[in-house]
Amino acid sequence: MIYELRLYSVSPGRMADVHDRFNIHFPALFAKHGVNCVGRWNAVAGPDAPRFVYLMAYRDYAEREAVWASFYQDSEWGRIRAETNAGHEMVERHDLFFLKPNVAWTADAAPDQAVGGLHELVQQQIAPGQNANANSFLKETWLPLLREAGARVLGVLDMAAGAGMQKIVLLHAWPDAASWHKGRRFLDTNEVLRAQFAAQRKSLGTAIFQRAEINLLDPAPGATIRAGLGRITG
Repeated sequence: MIYELRLYSVSPGRMADVHDRFNIHFPALFAKHGVNCVGRWNAVAGPDAPRFVYLMAYRDYAEREAVWASFYQDSEWGRIRAETNAGHEMVERHDLFFLKPNVAWTADAAPDQAVGGLHELVQQQIAPGQNANANSFLKETWLPLLREAGARVLGVLDMAAGAGMQKIVLLHAWPDAASWHKGRRFLDTNEVLRAQFAAQRKSLGTAIFQRAEINLLDPAPGATIRAGLGRITG
């Protein structure tokens, strides 16, 4: 399966209009055309704010193309777009990425369980040529320590297409902002991680994890985020 991640930079003062579009106008239209939106968020911190983030799941690229071809040909979309824009584009910029499940992604909860709290979207740059080592590092060290720090792992995904291909995309859920702060301090000062990064630099000439783009997310009004993110495992 594949995921499509969209990050919208929203015109100031228009975030409520975006939520209205998704809560009032899109449910019937998405259902009509088979758009499976599995997550919607407000970015409360991160680049290009204010930002609206949403995630869709598909069986494959062919389904994705068929779904959106049908959607964009529907005159109802044109009407909704004109009505909700109200003479001014509410979305100033959008970034789009295609993702696929990473081998290190294992479920932290039943797929249908609702997950609240403060969510974190991390686009983690990986050192060139280190994908296999990155997957081992994720599975054996990073994800266990992240869970120990208090986070729930929602998703671990490989960047399949989009800007900055050498990336792993991580979605975490923290109980609240205080837990996030405490968890980040735990990770930043953890001696196991410090030793791992030092060993990577010595043996590989670089740390496997490099720079990261981070957005802190609140589930959007009207959205319920499920632990499985619509993942197809069969």
